[in-house]
Amino acid sequence: MDNCAIRPRPPALRFCFRVCLMILLLLSNRLWAADPAPAQKAQLQSKPNRCVALHQGQVCYQDVVLSWQVDQASEYCLYQQHAEQPLHCWQSVSSGQYSYAFASDTSVKLQLVNVQTKTLVAETLVEVAWVYKANTRRKTHWRLF
Repeated sequence: MDNCAIRPRPPALRFCFRVCLMILLLLSNRLWAADPAPAQKAQLQSKPNRCVALHQGQVCYQDVVLSWQVDQASEYCLYQQHAEQPLHCWQSVSSGQYSYAFASDTSVKLQLVNVQTKTLVAETLVEVAWVYKANTRRKTHWRLF
């Protein structure tokens, strides 16, 4: 019957077990108790979102209305991607609208930035499309003398 007796655990094993258990309890409490900051919902829309030029490579001209809306009022600026100067800025608002005179031969990404936090809030793409793609065949001009 000596084989059936429960043997006590060594003190070092009991200590490790207790430490691991405490760490797991602390981590689980942090994960369950922590209320992560909700992600800010934002929308930036362009109408129309496509500009059509006749031939590939031509500059496309289109009046585009940009509308945006966020959950929290703050200071926001609208930028054309990679531009240093904003197209327009708003203060203490949660929505806005801007009429943009689009003129480009390539698609352009427009971005809404929260000025106070310097974070990108939303972006949209105004695509450039063509009716006729560029002719890849070279034209030969014959001259007869």
